[in-house]
Amino acid sequence: MNDSDKKRFQDMADRDKKRYELEMQDYVPPKGSPIRTGKGSRGGKGSRHKDPNQPKRALSAFFWFCGDHRATIKARNPNYGIGDVAKELGKMWATIDPNSKQHYVGLAQKDKQRYDQEMAMYKNRQPVSQPIAYGHDDEDDDMEDEDDEDDE
Repeated sequence: MNDSDKKRFQDMADRDKKRYELEMQDYVPPKGSPIRTGKGSRGGKGSRHKDPNQPKRALSAFFWFCGDHRATIKARNPNYGIGDVAKELGKMWATIDPNSKQHYVGLAQKDKQRYDQEMAMYKNRQPVSQPIAYGHDDEDDDMEDEDDEDDE
């Protein structure tokens, strides 16, 4: 496409952008609509809102190892960036002796148990005027409970 053809479309885009900006100056979102900014603002995977009361996930053995050794690598190599530190940690993890690695695996297992217990408590808590999760219908659960009672 030559420049004169492109110019026509560029002019159309510029006019449409001005129209859009004029319309958005007076726009007020409907009450109760979520305000989306930043990552996932276009409705992608990141647009889900996480419950701040949900327990933090369990750390893997490698992350426990990184937590113990990141500071020493950073102290030995102050010019290393995040990626360089991560590469060094990965190399160390690959060559660590099995006994030391087992220590971190044990920490990860304990953390997994903590997470499982906290998630069980979190899932069993009684919600206080919270919306029903998508794809979940309490009426169906009630119907199943009634069916079970009839069978007894």
